[in-house]
Amino acid sequence: MNATLERPEIRFLTSGKVTDARRAEAESAVREALAGTGAASVHVTLSVVADPSLPRPALARAVAELDGRQLRAQAAAPTLEEAIGLLRHRLAVRTAYRRAG
Repeated sequence: MNATLERPEIRFLTSGKVTDARRAEAESAVREALAGTGAASVHVTLSVVADPSLPRPALARAVAELDGRQLRAQAAAPTLEEAIGLLRHRLAVRTAYRRAG
């Protein structure tokens, strides 16, 4: 099988306090959600705003290239860990809709 189908290229853009562990967690989440889709590339943005007044300062966003079309998902949460979990779920749901349709 084509390696691109199993392991799409994932590019990251991070801002704020984003650890290597969270970046690895996001990569794993995106790969899990997009497994078997044939995604050619994925752009992931992880951001944490250092403002205690914000209710959801952490953002996780992914844009995947699938068959020439873009599949997008994003999530904001109080922590980056939560945002990544929500992103995983939203990508999986969008992927399921895409496969069904």
